[in-house]
Order: sequence, then C-alpha cells, then structure tokens
Amino acid sequence: MLLRVVAFAFGLTGAAGLSQFPEFAQQYLQRLAGKVDQLESQVAAIDASAAALEMTRAEYLTNLSGTEAGAEAARKAEGEIAVFTRLSESIDSFRNASAFGRLTQAYQVADVELAQRTLSDYQPAVPLTVEGAAFAGAGFAAGYGVWSLVWGVLGWPLRRRRRRRRRLAEVEQLQRQAQADAHFEEDEDDLPFVEYEGDIGSAMAQPLPPLTLAAHDGTVVNLSMMSAPVAIFTVPLLGRPGVAFPDGWEEVDEADNATALACSFRDAEDMLLSAGIREVLGVSAQAPGDLAEAAHRLALNYTLLSDPGMELAFALDLPRFILDHQRYVAPSVIVAQGGRVLAALHPVHDAPSAARRLLIRLEQARLAQQKRQIA
Repeated sequence: MLLRVVAFAFGLTGAAGLSQFPEFAQQYLQRLAGKVDQLESQVAAIDASAAALEMTRAEYLTNLSGTEAGAEAARKAEGEIAVFTRLSESIDSFRNASAFGRLTQAYQVADVELAQRTLSDYQPAVPLTVEGAAFAGAGFAAGYGVWSLVWGVLGWPLRRRRRRRRRLAEVEQLQRQAQADAHFEEDEDDLPFVEYEGDIGSAMAQPLPPLTLAAHDGTVVNLSMMSAPVAIFTVPLLGRPGVAFPDGWEEVDEADNATALACSFRDAEDMLLSAGIREVLGVSAQAPGDLAEAAHRLALNYTLLSDPGMELAFALDLPRFILDHQRYVAPSVIVAQGGRVLAALHPVHDAPSAARRLLIRLEQARLAQQKRQIA
C-alpha cells in the first residue's frame, strides 16, 4: 500500500512538472528571441568594423588576432557569430512548432545559461480544460460562500480590531511619508551642480599647442615638438587608494572611467604600435607626484603629464565639466601627427575598449582622406 502511495505521488510530481513544459518553452522562446536580437546587433557591429576597414569578416578577425589582446577579442567575436548562426537558423522553426514539436527541437536552440535564467524566473502555468475550469469555478464559489457565511458571524470582533489597527497604521505611514518627503526635498537642495562644456569636434585638424608639461618621471614634454603619431588621452582624476573622490563625483558622466581608460592604453601597446602610434601620453590636472603613484600602481608603460591649468583642454576646446564650481577635464582621446589632430574620441562610454575603437576611428579618417585625395 505504501509503495503504491509513493509511486502515485511520484507520478503526480512528474505529471505536474512535464505539464509546465509548454509555458516554459514559451518563456524560454521570449528570452531566446531577445538574445538572438542582441547577438545580431553584435555581429552587425563586427561586420560594420570590417566594412569600415574594407575587409571581409574573416579578414577583419584574422587581422584582429595579430596581438594577444586582439586574439582574445577575435575569439570572443567568433564565438558570438557561431552562436548567432546556430540560434538564428533554428529559432523560427522552434517558434512555429507545436508544444510537442518544441520538445523534439529543444536541442537545436539549447542554451544552458539562458535556460537556467528562464527557470529561475519561471512563472508556472495551470493547464485547464473548459470542463475543469467550470467545475473549479463552481467549487470555488460554493466554498467561498460557505466560508464567508461562517466568517461573517465568527470573525466580526476580530475584523473590528483589525480595522482599528489598520487605521492607526495608515496614520503612522502618512507621518513617515511626510518626514521622508521633507528629507528628500532637503537632499534635492544638496545635489551637486554639474555643467558640461567643450566640443571634441573643435580639436579636429587643429595644431597641438606649444605647451611644455611636467611628466610623472621628472622629465618635461613639449607637445608642439612631437611629429610622430601620438595618442593623447585626458582624464580628470586617476584616483588614489584611501583618498575619496569629490562629493557628487558619481553624478558626472564617465568621470569614473579614468582608471579603465589608462589601463586600456596600457594593454593595447602592441596594437597601437602596429597601427603606427609611436607614443602614448596621458594628461591630467593632478600633480606629477600623484601621477607617479598612479603610474607605478597601474604598471603603466607610457608617460603621464601634469596640466594643472588644463591648458591643453582649453587650447583644443576638449570636453570639460564643472562640479560644484570646480572645473575638470573630461575623459577623451585624440591622435596627432605632424603636430595636428587627426582623430578624436568622445564620449568614452566603454573605456576598456577605448584604444581599439580609437584605432578604428583613425583608420576611418585615413580612408576618408585617401578618398578625398583620389577625388
């Protein structure tokens, strides 16, 4: 007898679980469609980068694999292309199939990570026939009516006390809300003042100003004397362990990208050299001593320059921001050759890939210049 009860319980569990497959498959399909759309955008971006360099996709990925950092990016791109190809070829068939068809086709659109996320957020479905729904509705109405009658008689004293407690709780909630609103209004008055200025487009084709800036290693650099191709990025503050950023720093767009931007150029040394960039310079208003600490801590393989008066930013009208009446230079990147700006990058949304995106921008500028010369 006990074994039959256990077997029956297992049978009910299996039936309940498998009955959820149609709804699970539908929710999985919705997430799968979103992932395919995302992968399509990523593949399109890869193809756009290849087209900008007048390469096929395969040539672009082969060229990108020329460096260690590029090889990692190429492997990631190839993986995304493979997943997109497999899923995009099967999703339409999976979408149009019946529940039984989806069960047999599930392996074609299988994605373990996506399935796990779908399962963690899964909302169970309750399978109902018309007859079952009718009986369930009738049973619910009968049971609800009987219970309401009994509770109406026995629960009146409890409901009276409950209404009184609810009214008191509502009054207390209104008082707390009034206090929170007053505190919020005070906080609004304390929000930092942020203002943006400068235009990266103004730097294009402009000459580098004749500035001599102190470097973190004790030397000095004259920007106007640099004729070889050089990449120059600006950052407001590289930060220092144990030293807090100014109040409201998190309210400024991209202000916290400084360290990631500096590391991006550190890690892209081979890629920059292969593209003809002979030197990298980082410019900040911080003192040379602070820049020396940052260069040592981040193991930077290039020079950091101190520009406390932000003379470079003002000369080229590079993007800047004002936080509580204090002016800072915003993260941006330029490439100069022969003392003139050839390419510029701002805003720097994805700081870890800034160096790679700058090279694409530089190649686009060179191609445009060649086309103008041919025309």
